[in-house]
Amino acid sequence: MSVVLDGTVGIQRDRNGDVANVVWFLYGLPCDGGEPENVVFLNESFGANSPQMVAFDLDDEEYVIYADWDSSLEDRQARELRHFYQTYGYILISCLREKARMEDVLVRREWITPVKYYENYMAMVNDMADAG
Repeated sequence: MSVVLDGTVGIQRDRNGDVANVVWFLYGLPCDGGEPENVVFLNESFGANSPQMVAFDLDDEEYVIYADWDSSLEDRQARELRHFYQTYGYILISCLREKARMEDVLVRREWITPVKYYENYMAMVNDMADAG
């Protein structure tokens, strides 16, 4: 079973207004964890018109975060995210973690890691079955 994280998706744009970078700011990752692995981006997590999502493994646990776009402007942003991951194939994940030995100290951690794009959950399952 996956751990669903809270977070925010930040879109950085270039001078032309095109997406230059996407940052997933996450809350709730364990403070002593390693690095995200096996990262996937699903354009539709549960089927038509369902939220986009990112999932990854970290220290033998699966984590998931959803980007649920509601307005027409956000629909455009969802299409831009889709295109970004189809084109570049990497993801920037950022979080604040509590430092284990010091009280009330947060440490920022960031990872740039490959991300596998899938249109939906069934496409991911079929690809994994084919890989065997």
